[in-house]
Amino acid sequence: MVELVLGSVVSLWLLFGLITGITLAVIVVVAVLFSRDLNRGITTMISETIFPGFGGKRDQFLGNLEKELKRRGLIPRVPLDKEADLIYRDFFNEVKIHVTQEGTALRFGYRISAATGAVTLGVLLLIPFVIGSVALFTLAILRRNNTQLTLNEAGQAAEILSREV
Repeated sequence: MVELVLGSVVSLWLLFGLITGITLAVIVVVAVLFSRDLNRGITTMISETIFPGFGGKRDQFLGNLEKELKRRGLIPRVPLDKEADLIYRDFFNEVKIHVTQEGTALRFGYRISAATGAVTLGVLLLIPFVIGSVALFTLAILRRNNTQLTLNEAGQAAEILSREV
């Protein structure tokens, strides 16, 4: 009875490992293929806040925002292109900050994307893991099935040989 329970647990573990590896590979491929911001990395967060009554203070707000970010250790730069007012980059993230005047209000927003280098490194590190885990669990399942078949055949042969004596 113990063999039945252990065999089922091992089979489920091997099958779980194989399915997990394949599922992980599919999720990563789908996430990368359907990313809206693939040329700049994968967008992980978009946020906007409206500050009523600050419509005429855009430049003052940007200056104070830059000072506050520097004070907190994030050193933004003014981008060369005008798709954002400020930009911050590190190895893992790229943040585009924009501030626009909307009537008497000020809209402050940012988009955080995973940096291309980090995404590339993550995929490169993930590929051998996924391929290796799928290969390992496939080999383990094949080896287990082969061992089980061999044991059953040996048992049947032993039973036949035991009858003849």
